[in-house]
Amino acid sequence: MEGERTEPPAAGKKPGESVHGVVQHLFFDAPDKTRIAYQKVGKGPVLVLANGLGGTFAAWKYVYGRLADRYRILCWDYRGLYGSGPPPDPTNVGVATHCSDLERLLEIEGVERAVFLGWSMGTQVNLEFYRTHADRFAGLVFLNGTSGRPFQTAFGVQLMDRVIPMLLKVMDAAAPAVSAATKRLTQLPALVPLLQTLGLVGKSLDRSIFDELASEFARLDFRLYAKTLAALGQHDATDVLSEVSCPTLVVTGDRDVMTPSATARRICDRIADCRFRLISGASHYAAVEFPAQVSGAIEDFLVEIGYHASSPDWESSSNNEMSSTRE
Repeated sequence: MEGERTEPPAAGKKPGESVHGVVQHLFFDAPDKTRIAYQKVGKGPVLVLANGLGGTFAAWKYVYGRLADRYRILCWDYRGLYGSGPPPDPTNVGVATHCSDLERLLEIEGVERAVFLGWSMGTQVNLEFYRTHADRFAGLVFLNGTSGRPFQTAFGVQLMDRVIPMLLKVMDAAAPAVSAATKRLTQLPALVPLLQTLGLVGKSLDRSIFDELASEFARLDFRLYAKTLAALGQHDATDVLSEVSCPTLVVTGDRDVMTPSATARRICDRIADCRFRLISGASHYAAVEFPAQVSGAIEDFLVEIGYHASSPDWESSSNNEMSSTRE
Protein backbone atom coordinates (compact mmCIF):
# COMPACT_ATOMS: atom_id res chain seq x y z
CA MET A 1 0.00 0.00 0.00
CA GLU A 2 1.41 3.36 -0.99
CA GLY A 3 0.33 5.42 1.97
CA GLU A 4 -1.59 5.35 5.20
CA ARG A 5 -2.62 7.61 8.05
CA THR A 6 -5.13 7.39 10.87
CA GLU A 7 -7.85 9.89 11.54
CA PRO A 8 -7.40 12.49 14.32
CA PRO A 9 -8.56 11.31 17.74
CA ALA A 10 -12.09 11.99 18.83
CA ALA A 11 -12.71 13.05 22.42
CA GLY A 12 -11.89 10.21 24.77
CA LYS A 13 -10.42 8.02 22.02
CA LYS A 14 -6.91 7.12 21.01
CA PRO A 15 -5.55 8.47 17.71
CA GLY A 16 -7.18 6.74 14.75
CA GLU A 17 -9.79 4.99 16.89
CA SER A 18 -13.46 4.99 15.90
CA VAL A 19 -16.31 3.36 17.75
CA HIS A 20 -15.36 -0.05 16.39
CA GLY A 21 -11.64 0.26 15.66
CA VAL A 22 -9.24 2.22 13.53
CA VAL A 23 -10.37 4.07 10.43
CA GLN A 24 -7.52 3.57 8.01
CA HIS A 25 -6.80 6.31 5.48
CA LEU A 26 -5.10 4.69 2.51
CA PHE A 27 -4.11 5.43 -1.08
CA PHE A 28 -3.79 3.73 -4.44
CA ASP A 29 -2.89 4.80 -7.96
CA ALA A 30 -5.57 4.68 -10.64
CA PRO A 31 -4.59 3.42 -14.13
CA ASP A 32 -3.90 7.01 -15.23
CA LYS A 33 -1.68 7.52 -12.13
CA THR A 34 -4.22 9.65 -10.27
CA ARG A 35 -3.64 9.19 -6.55
CA ILE A 36 -6.90 8.06 -4.96
CA ALA A 37 -7.54 8.32 -1.22
CA TYR A 38 -9.79 5.79 0.45
CA GLN A 39 -10.98 4.82 3.91
CA LYS A 40 -11.50 1.45 5.55
CA VAL A 41 -12.89 0.33 8.90
CA GLY A 42 -14.38 -2.82 10.42
CA LYS A 43 -14.46 -6.48 9.48
CA GLY A 44 -17.17 -8.62 7.94
CA PRO A 45 -19.29 -8.54 4.78
CA VAL A 46 -18.35 -5.52 2.69
CA LEU A 47 -20.27 -2.26 2.44
CA VAL A 48 -19.03 0.19 -0.20
CA LEU A 49 -19.93 3.83 0.37
CA ALA A 50 -20.01 6.27 -2.56
CA ASN A 51 -19.90 9.89 -1.45
CA GLY A 52 -21.79 12.92 -2.59
CA LEU A 53 -19.93 15.95 -3.91
CA GLY A 54 -20.73 17.83 -0.73
CA GLY A 55 -18.90 15.61 1.73
CA THR A 56 -16.32 13.03 2.67
CA PHE A 57 -16.37 9.79 4.65
CA ALA A 58 -17.30 11.97 7.65
CA ALA A 59 -20.83 12.26 6.26
CA TRP A 60 -21.22 8.52 6.92
CA LYS A 61 -19.99 8.74 10.52
CA TYR A 62 -23.20 7.45 12.10
CA VAL A 63 -23.53 4.67 9.54
CA TYR A 64 -20.06 3.23 10.07
CA GLY A 65 -20.28 3.94 13.78
CA ARG A 66 -23.32 1.67 13.95
CA LEU A 67 -22.21 -1.05 11.53
CA ALA A 68 -18.40 -1.33 11.66
CA ASP A 69 -18.54 -3.98 14.37
CA ARG A 70 -20.17 -6.34 11.82
CA TYR A 71 -19.12 -5.06 8.39
CA ARG A 72 -15.97 -4.08 6.52
CA ILE A 73 -16.71 -0.59 5.23
CA LEU A 74 -14.90 1.01 2.29
CA CYS A 75 -15.20 4.52 0.90
CA TRP A 76 -13.12 6.65 -1.45
CA ASP A 77 -12.63 10.31 -2.38
CA TYR A 78 -13.44 11.13 -5.98
CA ARG A 79 -10.41 12.08 -8.06
CA GLY A 80 -9.44 15.71 -7.68
CA LEU A 81 -11.55 16.14 -4.55
CA TYR A 82 -10.73 16.06 -0.85
CA GLY A 83 -7.90 13.58 -0.17
CA SER A 84 -7.47 12.39 -3.76
CA GLY A 85 -5.04 13.98 -6.17
CA PRO A 86 -5.89 15.76 -9.44
CA PRO A 87 -5.97 13.64 -12.60
CA PRO A 88 -3.34 14.30 -15.30
CA ASP A 89 -6.22 15.25 -17.60
CA PRO A 90 -8.51 17.63 -15.67
CA THR A 91 -11.46 16.70 -17.87
CA ASN A 92 -11.18 13.04 -16.86
CA VAL A 93 -13.64 13.34 -13.97
CA GLY A 94 -16.79 11.78 -15.42
CA VAL A 95 -18.93 9.12 -13.77
CA ALA A 96 -17.46 6.32 -15.89
CA THR A 97 -13.98 7.24 -14.64
CA HIS A 98 -15.15 7.20 -11.02
CA CYS A 99 -16.48 3.70 -11.70
CA SER A 100 -13.05 2.71 -12.98
CA ASP A 101 -11.53 4.00 -9.74
CA LEU A 102 -14.13 2.01 -7.78
CA GLU A 103 -13.25 -1.14 -9.70
CA ARG A 104 -9.58 -0.62 -8.84
CA LEU A 105 -10.46 -0.16 -5.16
CA LEU A 106 -12.39 -3.44 -5.10
CA GLU A 107 -9.49 -5.19 -6.80
CA ILE A 108 -7.01 -3.88 -4.22
CA GLU A 109 -9.25 -4.87 -1.33
CA GLY A 110 -10.08 -8.30 -2.77
CA VAL A 111 -13.82 -7.65 -2.91
CA GLU A 112 -15.99 -9.67 -5.29
CA ARG A 113 -19.45 -8.75 -3.94
CA ALA A 114 -20.78 -6.08 -1.65
CA VAL A 115 -23.77 -3.96 -0.75
CA PHE A 116 -23.24 -0.58 -2.39
CA LEU A 117 -24.54 2.57 -0.69
CA GLY A 118 -24.58 5.93 -2.44
CA TRP A 119 -25.34 9.40 -1.16
CA SER A 120 -26.32 12.07 -3.70
CA MET A 121 -23.77 11.80 -6.56
CA GLY A 122 -22.87 8.34 -5.23
CA THR A 123 -26.25 6.96 -6.32
CA GLN A 124 -25.39 7.71 -9.94
CA VAL A 125 -21.90 6.27 -9.60
CA ASN A 126 -23.31 3.05 -8.16
CA LEU A 127 -25.96 2.76 -10.85
CA GLU A 128 -23.38 3.23 -13.58
CA PHE A 129 -21.18 0.60 -11.94
CA TYR A 130 -24.19 -1.73 -11.84
CA ARG A 131 -24.56 -1.35 -15.61
CA THR A 132 -21.42 -3.47 -16.19
CA HIS A 133 -20.96 -5.22 -12.83
CA ALA A 134 -24.44 -6.34 -11.74
CA ASP A 135 -23.07 -9.65 -10.44
CA ARG A 136 -21.05 -7.82 -7.78
CA PHE A 137 -24.12 -6.31 -6.08
CA ALA A 138 -25.56 -8.10 -3.07
CA GLY A 139 -27.71 -5.03 -2.49
CA LEU A 140 -28.08 -1.35 -3.34
CA VAL A 141 -28.95 1.66 -1.19
CA PHE A 142 -29.92 5.10 -2.52
CA LEU A 143 -29.61 7.98 -0.03
CA ASN A 144 -30.83 11.39 -1.19
CA GLY A 145 -29.90 10.74 -4.79
CA THR A 146 -31.24 10.36 -8.29
CA SER A 147 -30.51 8.13 -11.28
CA GLY A 148 -29.30 10.81 -13.68
CA ARG A 149 -29.59 14.33 -15.06
CA PRO A 150 -29.79 15.80 -11.52
CA PHE A 151 -30.11 19.41 -12.70
CA GLN A 152 -33.48 18.64 -14.26
CA THR A 153 -35.08 17.94 -10.88
CA ALA A 154 -32.98 20.11 -8.52
CA PHE A 155 -35.02 22.58 -6.48
CA GLY A 156 -38.13 21.48 -8.38
CA VAL A 157 -37.42 24.17 -10.99
CA GLN A 158 -37.26 23.15 -14.64
CA LEU A 159 -34.84 25.90 -15.67
CA MET A 160 -32.14 24.59 -13.33
CA ASP A 161 -30.78 22.34 -16.08
CA ARG A 162 -29.91 25.54 -17.96
CA VAL A 163 -28.93 27.78 -15.07
CA ILE A 164 -26.59 25.41 -13.20
CA PRO A 165 -24.32 24.64 -16.20
CA MET A 166 -23.86 28.39 -16.78
CA LEU A 167 -22.97 28.91 -13.12
CA LEU A 168 -20.46 26.06 -13.29
CA LYS A 169 -18.72 27.68 -16.25
CA VAL A 170 -18.36 30.85 -14.17
CA MET A 171 -17.02 28.79 -11.25
CA ASP A 172 -14.48 27.09 -13.50
CA ALA A 173 -13.29 30.40 -14.95
CA ALA A 174 -13.15 32.19 -11.58
CA ALA A 175 -12.07 29.32 -9.35
CA PRO A 176 -9.60 31.31 -7.17
CA ALA A 177 -12.25 33.92 -6.37
CA VAL A 178 -14.83 31.19 -5.67
CA SER A 179 -12.36 29.47 -3.35
CA ALA A 180 -11.65 32.65 -1.39
CA ALA A 181 -15.36 33.47 -1.09
CA THR A 182 -16.21 29.91 0.02
CA LYS A 183 -13.55 29.98 2.74
CA ARG A 184 -14.99 33.22 4.11
CA LEU A 185 -18.56 31.96 3.84
CA THR A 186 -17.92 28.70 5.69
CA GLN A 187 -16.45 30.64 8.61
CA LEU A 188 -19.54 32.75 9.15
CA PRO A 189 -21.49 31.84 12.32
CA ALA A 190 -24.72 32.70 10.50
CA LEU A 191 -24.13 30.18 7.68
CA VAL A 192 -25.97 27.20 9.18
CA PRO A 193 -28.96 29.24 10.44
CA LEU A 194 -29.23 30.75 6.95
CA LEU A 195 -29.13 27.32 5.30
CA GLN A 196 -31.76 26.10 7.75
CA THR A 197 -33.98 29.09 6.98
CA LEU A 198 -33.64 28.38 3.27
CA GLY A 199 -34.54 24.74 3.87
CA LEU A 200 -31.20 23.44 2.55
CA VAL A 201 -30.36 21.69 5.85
CA GLY A 202 -32.59 20.58 8.71
CA LYS A 203 -32.94 21.91 12.23
CA SER A 204 -31.57 18.66 13.70
CA LEU A 205 -28.30 18.90 11.75
CA ASP A 206 -25.20 17.62 13.57
CA ARG A 207 -23.23 20.86 13.58
CA SER A 208 -19.86 19.31 14.38
CA ILE A 209 -20.01 17.00 11.36
CA PHE A 210 -21.38 19.71 9.08
CA ASP A 211 -18.61 22.09 10.17
CA GLU A 212 -16.05 19.39 9.32
CA LEU A 213 -17.64 18.85 5.90
CA ALA A 214 -17.78 22.60 5.25
CA SER A 215 -14.14 23.02 6.21
CA GLU A 216 -13.08 20.26 3.81
CA PHE A 217 -15.33 21.66 1.08
CA ALA A 218 -13.76 25.11 1.36
CA ARG A 219 -10.35 23.67 0.51
CA LEU A 220 -11.43 22.09 -2.79
CA ASP A 221 -10.01 22.93 -6.19
CA PHE A 222 -13.14 24.54 -7.59
CA ARG A 223 -12.04 24.15 -11.20
CA LEU A 224 -12.08 20.38 -10.74
CA TYR A 225 -15.24 20.57 -8.65
CA ALA A 226 -17.02 22.50 -11.41
CA LYS A 227 -15.88 20.02 -14.06
CA THR A 228 -16.96 17.07 -11.90
CA LEU A 229 -20.40 18.51 -11.23
CA ALA A 230 -20.85 19.46 -14.88
CA ALA A 231 -20.03 15.90 -15.94
CA LEU A 232 -22.45 14.56 -13.34
CA GLY A 233 -25.18 16.81 -14.72
CA GLN A 234 -24.79 15.19 -18.14
CA HIS A 235 -24.78 11.64 -16.81
CA ASP A 236 -27.91 9.49 -16.93
CA ALA A 237 -28.30 5.90 -15.75
CA THR A 238 -32.09 5.94 -15.58
CA ASP A 239 -32.19 3.18 -18.17
CA VAL A 240 -30.42 0.90 -15.68
CA LEU A 241 -33.22 1.07 -13.10
CA SER A 242 -35.40 -1.52 -14.82
CA GLU A 243 -32.42 -3.87 -14.96
CA VAL A 244 -31.68 -3.75 -11.22
CA SER A 245 -32.51 -7.15 -9.76
CA CYS A 246 -30.72 -6.99 -6.41
CA PRO A 247 -32.58 -5.93 -3.23
CA THR A 248 -32.72 -2.14 -3.08
CA LEU A 249 -33.48 0.49 -0.45
CA VAL A 250 -34.29 4.12 -1.28
CA VAL A 251 -34.03 6.60 1.61
CA THR A 252 -34.85 10.27 1.24
CA GLY A 253 -36.21 13.26 3.11
CA ASP A 254 -39.41 15.16 2.50
CA ARG A 255 -37.44 18.45 2.64
CA ASP A 256 -34.70 17.51 0.19
CA VAL A 257 -34.76 20.26 -2.44
CA MET A 258 -31.69 18.93 -4.24
CA THR A 259 -33.28 15.57 -5.08
CA PRO A 260 -37.00 15.87 -4.26
CA SER A 261 -38.80 12.92 -2.71
CA ALA A 262 -40.96 12.54 -5.82
CA THR A 263 -37.79 11.75 -7.77
CA ALA A 264 -36.83 9.10 -5.23
CA ARG A 265 -40.30 7.53 -5.41
CA ARG A 266 -40.10 7.27 -9.20
CA ILE A 267 -36.73 5.53 -8.87
CA CYS A 268 -38.11 2.98 -6.44
CA ASP A 269 -41.15 2.35 -8.64
CA ARG A 270 -38.88 1.33 -11.51
CA ILE A 271 -36.86 -1.20 -9.50
CA ALA A 272 -38.37 -4.65 -9.07
CA ASP A 273 -37.27 -5.36 -5.47
CA CYS A 274 -37.31 -1.95 -3.82
CA ARG A 275 -38.19 -0.56 -0.40
CA PHE A 276 -38.91 3.15 0.11
CA ARG A 277 -38.21 5.09 3.30
CA LEU A 278 -39.26 8.73 3.63
CA ILE A 279 -37.87 10.62 6.62
CA SER A 280 -40.02 13.51 7.76
CA GLY A 281 -38.09 16.76 8.16
CA ALA A 282 -34.92 15.51 6.48
CA SER A 283 -33.08 17.47 3.82
CA HIS A 284 -30.26 16.42 1.47
CA TYR A 285 -28.15 15.80 4.59
CA ALA A 286 -30.48 13.24 6.15
CA ALA A 287 -27.60 11.05 7.37
CA VAL A 288 -26.37 13.78 9.73
CA GLU A 289 -29.82 15.18 10.60
CA PHE A 290 -31.64 11.96 11.46
CA PRO A 291 -28.74 9.52 11.94
CA ALA A 292 -30.67 6.96 13.97
CA GLN A 293 -33.40 6.70 11.34
CA VAL A 294 -31.00 6.53 8.38
CA SER A 295 -28.54 4.07 9.89
CA GLY A 296 -31.42 2.08 11.37
CA ALA A 297 -33.13 1.79 7.98
CA ILE A 298 -29.86 0.58 6.44
CA GLU A 299 -29.28 -1.92 9.25
CA ASP A 300 -32.84 -3.28 8.95
CA PHE A 301 -32.36 -3.63 5.19
CA LEU A 302 -29.13 -5.61 5.63
CA VAL A 303 -30.84 -7.92 8.12
CA GLU A 304 -33.86 -8.37 5.84
CA ILE A 305 -31.75 -9.44 2.85
CA GLY A 306 -29.64 -11.77 4.99
CA TYR A 307 -26.38 -9.92 4.46
CA HIS A 308 -24.36 -10.76 7.56
CA ALA A 309 -21.24 -12.57 8.76
CA SER A 310 -22.60 -16.06 8.02
CA SER A 311 -23.74 -15.22 4.48
CA PRO A 312 -21.94 -16.63 1.42
CA ASP A 313 -20.93 -13.10 0.43
CA TRP A 314 -18.99 -12.76 3.68
CA GLU A 315 -17.23 -16.07 3.17
CA SER A 316 -16.18 -14.97 -0.32
CA SER A 317 -14.95 -11.53 0.69
CA SER A 318 -13.19 -12.92 3.75
CA ASN A 319 -11.23 -15.42 1.69
CA ASN A 320 -10.30 -12.76 -0.85
CA GLU A 321 -9.16 -10.37 1.87
CA MET A 322 -6.88 -12.99 3.42
CA SER A 323 -5.39 -13.94 0.06
CA SER A 324 -4.74 -10.39 -1.16
CA THR A 325 -1.18 -9.09 -1.32
CA ARG A 326 -1.68 -5.59 0.04
CA GLU A 327 1.03 -4.16 2.22
